[in-house]
Amino acid sequence: MAFADYQNEIYLNGLGGVLPSFPMEFAELADRARAALPPSVWSYVAGGAGDEHTQRANVAAFQRWGLIPRMFVGASQRDLTVELFGMTLPSPVFLAPIGVIGLCAQDGHGDLATARAAARTGVPMVASTLSVDPLEDVAGELGDTPGFFQLYTPTDRSIAESLVHRAERAGYRGIVVTLDTWITGWRPRDLATANFPQLRGHCLTNYTTDPAFRAALGRSPEEDPQSAILHWTQVFGNPLTWDDLDWLRSLTDLPLIVKHLPPRGRAPGP
Repeated sequence: MAFADYQNEIYLNGLGGVLPSFPMEFAELADRARAALPPSVWSYVAGGAGDEHTQRANVAAFQRWGLIPRMFVGASQRDLTVELFGMTLPSPVFLAPIGVIGLCAQDGHGDLATARAAARTGVPMVASTLSVDPLEDVAGELGDTPGFFQLYTPTDRSIAESLVHRAERAGYRGIVVTLDTWITGWRPRDLATANFPQLRGHCLTNYTTDPAFRAALGRSPEEDPQSAILHWTQVFGNPLTWDDLDWLRSLTDLPLIVKHLPPRGRAPGP
């Protein structure tokens, strides 16, 4: 399905008096989300670290680039596929991993909703470790659309290994290794509401359903959720080294995609 078909669908529905149920502009979509979400969830999703300068710069960066169509090429058949990570992908853009997106849906299962959107559009999804639903359930909603699993590598290697193997068995096409979250950033919006969702037990399902994580607990997460949360704080936040990447490489034949590596020339070699 060409992306222009979604636009045509809106116009055709309009002939029958049916207007879009979603905003057509991002700013209005953000305004509606802010009105619908609890303040603590909105601050987590919309906020950044420090004075949010980097967040604003990331948005502004896209304004420096434009799309210039090629003419006289007879583009009646558009092909957006790209060759990346040793595979052919249906889209040159991805749905990035967003922790706590599960809390953003009215039914509390935003990870599944995102996977269904990926399945419909063909846009590959990178599923976050911090999800409401298990990674297997998220993968089950992707259909034929490729999915990737974003890994916050635990300090306990048995848990890390278990998560990688679960992702492999679930059919994910690659492991996205996050580098920059060994500690949380200074996020004023979250601090002002004294809200850190994981400490309240949210979006830890990939841990609490993991056999290696559960094996390290004295009692099950269902019996003693606070102890499970405490153990999560002890295994989360791993300042990785090149040796860790070599070890992860030994666990799987899936592509390893490194997330948040500094620009070229600033990354120290092994």
